[in-house]
This record gives sequence, structure tokens and C-alpha cells, in this order.
Amino acid sequence: MNGWIENEFGAVSLGDQRLNQRVRLLLTRKWEQPGASFSAACQGHKEVVAASRFLNNEKTTPEKILGPHRAGTLERIRAGQYPRVLAVQDTSECDYTSHKKLKGAGPLSSQDRRGFFAHNHLVVTPERLPLGLWDTSIEARDDAEHGKAAERKQRPIEEKESFRWLEGYRHACELAAQVPGCQVVSMGDRENDIYEVFVEAWQRRAQGLPCAELLIRSKQDRCLEPFADDAAAKAGAAAAGQTSAPNKIRSRLAAAPVLGTVKFRVPAATQRNKKVKDSRQPPVQRSARAVEQEVRAIRVRLQPPARSAAAGGSLPAGELTVVEAREINPPPGEEALVWILLTTLPVASFEQAREVLELYLCRWEIELFHRVLKSGCRLEDLQQRHDFSLKPAIVLYMIIAWRLLYVMRLGRACPELPCDLVFDESEWKSVVVVLKGRAALQHKPSVGEMVKMIGQLGGHLGRKNDPPPGMKSMWIGMTRLADFALCWECFERAPADTS
Repeated sequence: MNGWIENEFGAVSLGDQRLNQRVRLLLTRKWEQPGASFSAACQGHKEVVAASRFLNNEKTTPEKILGPHRAGTLERIRAGQYPRVLAVQDTSECDYTSHKKLKGAGPLSSQDRRGFFAHNHLVVTPERLPLGLWDTSIEARDDAEHGKAAERKQRPIEEKESFRWLEGYRHACELAAQVPGCQVVSMGDRENDIYEVFVEAWQRRAQGLPCAELLIRSKQDRCLEPFADDAAAKAGAAAAGQTSAPNKIRSRLAAAPVLGTVKFRVPAATQRNKKVKDSRQPPVQRSARAVEQEVRAIRVRLQPPARSAAAGGSLPAGELTVVEAREINPPPGEEALVWILLTTLPVASFEQAREVLELYLCRWEIELFHRVLKSGCRLEDLQQRHDFSLKPAIVLYMIIAWRLLYVMRLGRACPELPCDLVFDESEWKSVVVVLKGRAALQHKPSVGEMVKMIGQLGGHLGRKNDPPPGMKSMWIGMTRLADFALCWECFERAPADTS
């Protein structure tokens, strides 16, 4: 059994010792073949039957399976003594439209697409090392709720789908309470721009409760309340030729002074047009280009949105900091890259504003996690008949996807670490012998060297100017590594031939 699985799930408690052993074995099989189904990864018919019984057992809930990994995530935060971690949350569609016999699925972006929404919390360091999943919820949308977004706006936040973002922030606050020496920053994309989330942060801080900081990309051009003596706003308005202080975020930003500029290069990418809701439309190509952005930061007091009594009534006003990075002179035919971020973090200088922007870039890690989950682990190929057996399987796949991402990022963030902190003896010795020969065993490779070799097993060329191995070569390489490690254990433990 793989060492990290034994360490992470050695204390798992599912109410039955056989179930405890089964979850460790299933994780081992999936880790050995990340891209294979449980049926293909299991060794023999008996294991396949046992896996099916495990997933259909009422004791094997997603919460109980995630529990040991959640404890492991907390331990990694404490052991690393990180001054700051990022609790990144995001929602991903799990599309099971082709699985016609699956019961419990709901509509996704359209009625003809069926599946679940997985809302995940990934804990990441500012160096982009994923420490683990803190929380996940896997829910199906009610068929009766599809296409009723306008009606849902009039309901209390607890009855809306967007409540998961508020709940996610509360989970981040729970994490902050358990790591008092570490600053926890709850991070989300535009969907997280919900006024009730800001109210929760203000109220928790006012009550002296453990509180995670907020870093959210703005979706709405919110109305502002003037400060009692808003000299800065008045000065900015006068400079912009306005007779009164601007009362919305974007107009206020336009009047704010530039703190500095940041330069970076946007790589070429294939992405979908978010304005087209049909996911079957072909993606568009984005060309690589150099980008220069002006950075602005302002302190604002948000005006509460109008809420009906049914939707929760009146809400208090509160203060936030807004950081904007706006591209200067974008190429013809290209939209300017603009990021507007809402945060409770202190921003009193250009350096702090740039730090906020760099932190937000770490949100890409949860996008990468979902890519590994779907493309590498092939989550949407799961074949189950009921949602209550599918959800535990999804959580198992998530843990494997996290580990794949963790190994890759660790090789980049801490390449000098000894490899036996991450890999079993059979794993690193077998890959060294295959790629470099038995004589190379005199030198134990570092984590960075191991990641490069695993990428090489997966097809990464590793030339002088090549980037580090990507996720595709990593999960292919991990599959081959598992085979080599198994052969190593078999031949090394076999009795010597004395004939």
C-alpha cells in the first residue's frame, strides 16, 4: 500500500474495519492507475464486487471519506507553519448526461444536460502548493428550479443556490479558528460577489469571532455610500470634471490615481466564449501577448442592495478595499484585461496592491484541480446507478486528483526536498533504475528530480528550454510508475534462484 494513503487514512473510521481497509485499497488502486475506472483498476472480480458494495454501503458517506483527508490538510497547514493560506472555492459541473440509468442527477446549464454541481474548497499556499481539500458539497439541481433564476432572487439567501458561497466562507472561518497563527484568505470568482458574504465578514469581525479575510473578483458595479468626510473622492471627482463624488465602484476607480504598473505575458490558450451558454460550441483560440496594466486601489463603503422582506430585508453597509488592474493599450481586436477585486486585506501602497493581485492568481489552482479531476482521473466516466453511490466515488477521485496536483506542485515549489518524503522506496528506486540504471541508486533523487523523471515516463521531453512537466504527462507517468514499483517489489522480495 502506498505510504501517503496509509498515513492519511490510517485512522479512518467508517464504522466497520472491513470498510476502513476497503477505502485504503480503493485509493491505492486508483492512485496506481489515475485514468482508469474502479473496475479497471481493481485486481480481479472479487475486488470489483467489493468496491461496488463499498460505494453502496450507507456508512460510506462523502463526509466520512473526506474526514481523514480534511484532518491531513489541517496537519499540513500546521506542520508547514504557513503565515497565510488561501481557501479557494469554486463550483464545477459533473456531466453525466450519457449515463442514462443514473438516478438522482439534475439539470445543468440546460435541461438536456444532466449531472451534479460540485462546490469545492481547495487550501493553497501563496506559492501555489495545494495542501488539500477542506470541504466539498455535491448537489443536483431540482428540475423544478431550472430556468427560474429571476424568481430565486426574491428568496432569502438560505434558499438560493448561491448560499453555497456563504456557507463556504463560514467553512473558511472554521479553518481560521483552528489555525490561529495563520491568516486564512477566502477566495472566489465573480459568482462569489454576494453582499451577504461581505455582511458575514463584517459581523464576525465586529463580534470578535474567528474571521477569514475575503478576496473576491467583482461582478457587479455596486453603489457606494459617501464617507462622512470623503475628501479623496471629492478630489478625484473634481479632477475628472464631475460635480459630485462618483457613487459607483467603476466610476470611482476611474477617478482614482494610478499607483503603479505591472507587466507580464499571457500565454496562448484555448478557451470557451463565456457569452455563449451552449457548451457544445467550439472554443476560441487566444494568442499569447505581453500585457501592461495600471493598478489602482480605493477604500469604499458599500451601499446595501435593496432587499424585499422575503429576501432577507435590509442589510447593513460596510467598508471594503477595491483593487483594479486595467490593461493599457490592448492589441486591436482584443479586449482589455481588467481585474477588479474586492478584499478585506489592507492595501495602503502599490506593493500591497500588487500582492493582492498575485494572491488572486493562485485561484487558477482550483481550475487546474478540476481539470485533473475530469481529464486525468476521468471523473465523468464513473458508472454508477444511484447518486448515493456516485458521490462517495467522486470524493475518492477528488483525493487522488489533489495528490497528483500536490506532487507536481511540490516538485516546483520545493524541488530540493528528499524524494522519500513523498514517494515510497519501491517507487523512486524503480524509476531510477528504468531511466538511469542500477548504478544511479547510489544517489537518492530530490522531489524535483523525481517529478522530472515521472514526466519523462509520461512523454515529457525535458529539453533545456522546455517548461516543467504538465499534468497530462504527470498522470500518464504516475500510471507507469505504479507498474514499475509493483515489479520492483515482486523481484526484490522474490527468493534468490539457487539452481
